[in-house]
Amino acid sequence: MSGTTSVPGGAHRPGPPAADGGAVSVEAAFGIGALVAAALCLAWCLTLVGGEVALSSAARAAARVAARGEDVAAVAREAHRLVPDAVVTVRQVDGHVLVECRRSVSPPGLLERLGTIRLEARSAAVLEQP
Repeated sequence: MSGTTSVPGGAHRPGPPAADGGAVSVEAAFGIGALVAAALCLAWCLTLVGGEVALSSAARAAARVAARGEDVAAVAREAHRLVPDAVVTVRQVDGHVLVECRRSVSPPGLLERLGTIRLEARSAAVLEQP
């Protein structure tokens, strides 16, 4: 009986030594980079959702103020209280007041090359009778 035994897939493989030392480290680095990029994109999407919710709240609050018969400056002040950089449009149609709030948002970092994203929200209310 011989004194050495080899196990398939063990440390003593026939042939030249493998030249892929460190390949797992490179794959892990690319994988972690991809996960970080995906996490940043998800965080950006959540920021957009939060901005849209804030904009719709501003439009609703401004529509309530406009329904009471306040002037356009008071309506814009109410919308700007919630979203300071919103563009506010107020219209009256058939006994209703329509308020539209818009805002442009630029992505952070390298994504800024993609351009701005325009968020908008509209709200309507029935004009109150004095």
